Order: sequence, then structure tokens, then C-alpha cells
Amino acid sequence: MLYMGLCSFMMFMALSEMIRTMTAIGNGSFAGNRFIPLALVLLTLALASPFFATFYTLSRPVSMDALSSLSVGAQWAGIAAAILLCILYGYRAWKNGRFWYTGAAIASVVIAVIFANSLLFVSRSDAGIVATFVLNNDDSNDVQCDRSVLLVHYNKGTPTEWRCPTGIMFMSDASKPFLPWPDYHGGRSQHLTTALDQITDSAMHLDLSQKP
Repeated sequence: MLYMGLCSFMMFMALSEMIRTMTAIGNGSFAGNRFIPLALVLLTLALASPFFATFYTLSRPVSMDALSSLSVGAQWAGIAAAILLCILYGYRAWKNGRFWYTGAAIASVVIAVIFANSLLFVSRSDAGIVATFVLNNDDSNDVQCDRSVLLVHYNKGTPTEWRCPTGIMFMSDASKPFLPWPDYHGGRSQHLTTALDQITDSAMHLDLSQKP
């Protein structure tokens, strides 16, 4: 999984900087800003905010709206942290010319792109999740997904854009989860739109029939 692998690499870099700084301070040879290594660690932890948010909500009753807001907020925190880390490591790479700093700056850019890719999908008003059991397994079904849920952009009557997870989906109970690229495949489906149209029409008719 690319996202978790990059986060692990960034944590290794941050801890290495922290240990190097503490060693230099102990030897009396440190002349830089001792708060920068701490900032690197905290920002790196923010990269994994969807992971921490997922575990935070596992044993706590949270409404769907609050869960979705937490998911989107965690993704914004992640992209902000990635941009700041890119600046910090980019400056260190320019100043010191070390290969690992350049690698960390590039990794930060990739993580920022991963968060941006997700936010561009889930931040839209028509975004949500759909259980795959609504699909009929007939010849007209053009959605190939063996997972229990899909991420969708649904508008009545138009082909529905969908993404099917192939890896870990964070905050999976939220209507706007974090599904990191490239751990999904997707497409557009008129068959999915038809199935969702039938469900929404049935729900509207049921609601009207229950009104006095």
C-alpha cells in the first residue's frame, strides 16, 4: 500500500532527525533550531491522521455527519502536513544536499497528491457510499467490485462515477471515507444509476404513502 509505505518512510526520517538532534545536543555540538525536529515528528503524525481517526471512532458512538466531517478534516490535515513537510525537507535538501532529504520532499509531494485525489472525489455534494448488494448480477451489470461498498458520485439519470477499493479504506463507515490512490479501480456506470434511481424513487413513494 503506497500511502502507508510513504508514511512509514516519513516517520523513519522524522525519528532519525529527532535522534540526530538529541545526540548533537548531548554532545554540545548542535547549533540549529531544536524545534524543527519536533515539528517534523508532529507533522509526520498528521500524515497518518485518517489512520488515527479510524481507530479513534472504532469504540465510540459517532453520528454519520460527525464521522464524515472527521474524515474530511483528517484528510485536510494530512494534505496541509504534507505540504509543510515538503517545504521543510526541500529546504534541508537544498541547504545540505543530502539524498534522503530529497527523497522525503518527493514523498511528501506524492502524499499530498494522494490526499488531493481523495478530497477532489469526496468533497463534492453528490459523493457518498453505496452497498454493492444493490447491484443485480445480470448481463447489464458493468460494475466489477468484490467489496461491500463503493464510493460514488450519484446524480439521477446520468452515469454514476464509482470507485471500488482494492486495499484499505480508512473511515469506511463515513459517507466520505479516505480511499488512497492507487488502491482502487473505478469507472462510470449507467446500470448503477438505474439501480440507485429505483431505490430513491421507492424511498420517495414510501415516504409519501406514510404521510397523513
